[in-house]
Amino acid sequence: MNSNERRLKILYMLQSGKRVTSRTLMDEFGISKRTVFRDLQVIQKLGVPVTHYPETGYGVMRDGMIPAIMFTFRELSVIMMGLSFVKSQVDQEMVNDAENVSLKIRSAVPPALQAQMNILENNTRVSPYIRNIDGRSSGGDWFALCSAFVEEKPVSFDYRDRKGKSTRRTIDPHLLVHYTDHWNVIGFCHDRKALRNFMLSRMQNIMLRDRPFLRKQKYGDMELLYGRSEHNHSVTVSVTQERSFSFLTQLPGRIESQEIEGGLLVVTFLIDDLDFINEWLIRYGHHVEVRRPVELLERRKKYLKELLKNT
Repeated sequence: MNSNERRLKILYMLQSGKRVTSRTLMDEFGISKRTVFRDLQVIQKLGVPVTHYPETGYGVMRDGMIPAIMFTFRELSVIMMGLSFVKSQVDQEMVNDAENVSLKIRSAVPPALQAQMNILENNTRVSPYIRNIDGRSSGGDWFALCSAFVEEKPVSFDYRDRKGKSTRRTIDPHLLVHYTDHWNVIGFCHDRKALRNFMLSRMQNIMLRDRPFLRKQKYGDMELLYGRSEHNHSVTVSVTQERSFSFLTQLPGRIESQEIEGGLLVVTFLIDDLDFINEWLIRYGHHVEVRRPVELLERRKKYLKELLKNT
């Protein structure tokens, strides 16, 4: 990356709405503090009103924002990949929004890039076989959840559990997560006073509440995705090499360790629901062997007996 490309990227970072420290720029581009100051001076000479606060870093005055410079083909490719993913979703409103974004981008780029966009769109497919599943339920107003994130306000909704029972829930939403073929929201449940995971397809009548979050607490991704370690079970399994990639990329637990032993991948992970992980592991058949805990081994034997009884 030459100096002009670096300064252009710094400008984008300054216009992102977030403050950027000199340390962040030094680490991002592998440059010295002196070079950071020189780059910022060059940007200021171009007429960009760069601001600085010792506690938070650099930014750009909102009135001084300049229009984004044209996409490169590489950047456009990234956008098209992202739009292809959104267009594969079951929520038709989300698909329509992606189509609108695509149209707006097309109207802003020159004919050469428009042609490239068409080629990329015609030659990119995301999860094509997901359409074989009939009756996929959209549910869940993802846009209302995005509004709740930005405004830091709770949402209330009707939630249907696995048995079909519906209850009214209120949560402080903290994270949207896409798992293979569906979306979930993780948030602090006002009733349970704990973090809970909800499938968007089971959420209806979502309402943004006009009050702040019940608990003003920042959660890290690890705690949101896997819960607190003290509430989890430690599970160790061995996995054949041919299924190890699939296992690791889809494992719904927090990995503690992994090593190769006798041609097998031995993984230890944390999970809060042994019944759930017991059923989940069955999909791998003889490619996965449970080593511990004993409690999971017993549940596995019982579950397999029930499966054989029903065949």
